[in-house]
Amino acid sequence: MKQAFSMLLCFWIIMIFGLSAEAGPQRTPIAPDGETIIKFASKKLDVQVVVKTHEVQIGKPTEKIPDIIRSSCTYSRYPCSIVDSIDITVNGKPIIVPRSVFCDLADLYVVEIEIEKKNVFMKFFGGDASESCNVIIESDADRVKRRTIVGNELPDSNNKLQETIYYRQVL
Repeated sequence: MKQAFSMLLCFWIIMIFGLSAEAGPQRTPIAPDGETIIKFASKKLDVQVVVKTHEVQIGKPTEKIPDIIRSSCTYSRYPCSIVDSIDITVNGKPIIVPRSVFCDLADLYVVEIEIEKKNVFMKFFGGDASESCNVIIESDADRVKRRTIVGNELPDSNNKLQETIYYRQVL
């Protein structure tokens, strides 16, 4: 009887806390060439992210990396994978994604989406070694709010390399 009560109590605790918590992060690999569709939902937000990429031949890993790199390629993936677009839909409504959010991204290999309250955090992981970085895109149901690039060289997750804030424009 005591064991049955404990199991029932555990079940109800899991149900109560499981239903009140926001959705945890979901990791999805990004196709190096083509389209990757990621769908993620919480109680308040239903999010779909579409990442379009294409490959560019940049030589072979055994060849010397150029002294001056004239592309977004990180030379961590052969061929290089360039991001062509990121489309975001929240609750069935597409939101505007400025080109500056994705136009310099390449060699991304995974995206992690997390929803916290009314905000969506898309964390893109890419590159390798000194060229590795995380790109965090923050949005809500109406617009992209921020893009932050964080380096992976140091263990401190607040190692911001770049941050762009997008403001709501009222006409």
